[in-house]
Amino acid sequence: MAVPTNIKTLLSGNVVEWARIEFKETWDAEASLKTICAFANDIDNWGGGYLVIGVKEKDGRPEELIGVSPEKIDGYLKDMLNKCKRIQPEYLPIVEVADYEKKKFIIIWAPGGYLRPYSSPKSMAKDEKERVSYIRKMASTITPSEEEKRDLYTLANNVPFDDRINH
Repeated sequence: MAVPTNIKTLLSGNVVEWARIEFKETWDAEASLKTICAFANDIDNWGGGYLVIGVKEKDGRPEELIGVSPEKIDGYLKDMLNKCKRIQPEYLPIVEVADYEKKKFIIIWAPGGYLRPYSSPKSMAKDEKERVSYIRKMASTITPSEEEKRDLYTLANNVPFDDRINH
């Protein structure tokens, strides 16, 4: 399955970070895993979100398209797979390596999941036991309030018709 939008739309400079998109210069497992978890929880039912790696941002807008070195892509993807397996219940986003302006970018699409609420470790430390079900509000990945946690459990019991799999 391919990412349902194209790289030009995401990187044209007209898109700003908000509830559905996050720009990162490089793969940082701790910060990125929290964002992926928040998109998977999709508390506002936006259809998940996109994490674009290879973009230097300023004030939520792409400032410089630095791209991802081709030598680093395989390592990032392997680490991403291993780190995403730490999300509970199991959740893997859809990932695509895309070319734009002669540079490579990693596009991660994390649609809202069926088994939410999803949680990820609070940190990437080996002995980390604390888990948090992150959510996305406006342009930020945050820890949910008690009311928002209840909303996540309510969402888990109600998959919108248009999000259901057509067997």
